[in-house]
Amino acid sequence: MKRLIWLWLIFYTGSLYAHNQLVVDIMSSENFSQRYAEFLNGRSPLDVQSFYPTTKGSHIEIIEMVLLQQALFLGGETREVIFNPKPSVNIVEFSDMLSGESLILARSVWHEDIINYRGSLYVSDAVVEFGQYEAGLYVTKRNVALQNLPQEQLEQLTVVANPRWRVDWRALNNTDINIVSFIGPWETMLNMVETEVVDAMLINFSVSQNLLLNFEEREYVPIQNIKMMLPDSRHFIVSKKHPQGEMIFAALNRGLKILRAQGVLDKALHQSGFINHLVKDWEYVNQQMLSSSQVEP
Repeated sequence: MKRLIWLWLIFYTGSLYAHNQLVVDIMSSENFSQRYAEFLNGRSPLDVQSFYPTTKGSHIEIIEMVLLQQALFLGGETREVIFNPKPSVNIVEFSDMLSGESLILARSVWHEDIINYRGSLYVSDAVVEFGQYEAGLYVTKRNVALQNLPQEQLEQLTVVANPRWRVDWRALNNTDINIVSFIGPWETMLNMVETEVVDAMLINFSVSQNLLLNFEEREYVPIQNIKMMLPDSRHFIVSKKHPQGEMIFAALNRGLKILRAQGVLDKALHQSGFINHLVKDWEYVNQQMLSSSQVEP
């Protein structure tokens, strides 16, 4: 009898603990758990006030994991967040969100990618506003000539791009650059640059002090003094079909408004290197697209 009571207590306590957790999905192919843990270094994500990078690689994904939790907490959702890597979650396919199997994603998405799904998805206030997302044209470090290519000679450049990445594709199509279409993994596209099948690839600026991107011991640098604005805003999304969707979305948006008003979102984007001070004075290749930067989706 005592053993039955003991087993029941274990089950009840475990169930109670599970109910006090909020499951947030993240891409398993980009499981940032290790770098996320290294960035926190024992801190609670709710205590993070400095967003400077402490690990290699893109930092915005780590920062969004933190900002999401801070926004939810400020909005009244106090459950512990548990990140759940899922292979079915990727940058252009949201079937689990649409069906209600997934509640919320741990990273923001382009508004253009989900505009046709707004009937099934709640879309938060912008985390990255229109005009804030900048990227460089990365070439191999050994290609010294391309690193200093003048903007007026960009029509000589070949850049690999995935047409399914619609924001990147639209940005590049508003330039004189020659686009090489490729539908496949990001790593394969970068390898095309490495093997000189193409000259460059559009990538958000590295957080390293010299903007160097190091991938699998291979080094890439952006063409100097030019950058591109990716013409869209980025948002968190919440499933409307999930039983907790409406409640979680309300808390999230309340919290994001507070973070925006406090200047935390802007500080996080700057300190993380997402808005990179090293390229502040670089010229836009697609300058004409900035005229839409005041238009909210």
